[in-house]
Amino acid sequence: MDRSQLLIYGLLVVGFLLFNYVMQRAVKRARQQQEHERAQQEELAPSPADEPLEYGWGRGPQADRQPAALPVEPARRFEMNPAAPPLPLHRPAPRALFRSRNDLRRAIVVMTVLGPCRALEPHDRH
Repeated sequence: MDRSQLLIYGLLVVGFLLFNYVMQRAVKRARQQQEHERAQQEELAPSPADEPLEYGWGRGPQADRQPAALPVEPARRFEMNPAAPPLPLHRPAPRALFRSRNDLRRAIVVMTVLGPCRALEPHDRH
């Protein structure tokens, strides 16, 4: 590579690093601004400790409570179809694995051609 290519690659890397630094500073500044605004809003809002309490423990009188904004619907129950047949307790193994005798025959031929697993054989050192 000649010097001009190295200079271009170096400028690209420096530009990328500078871009990341500027973006991190902008995010940090935005967070500080949000925290500052939130602190100002909390200072302006009256604290609940300043208001006198009319009652002690538990919920307040019924007139103090606000009504719910939206009515809450009861949860729906999903029931199983009573007409559906019960699930079988077990399935026969050979017929579940192979659809027909030809499938079983092909599986036996494949197992014979491939042979036993080589991981079970001892390691040959040559």
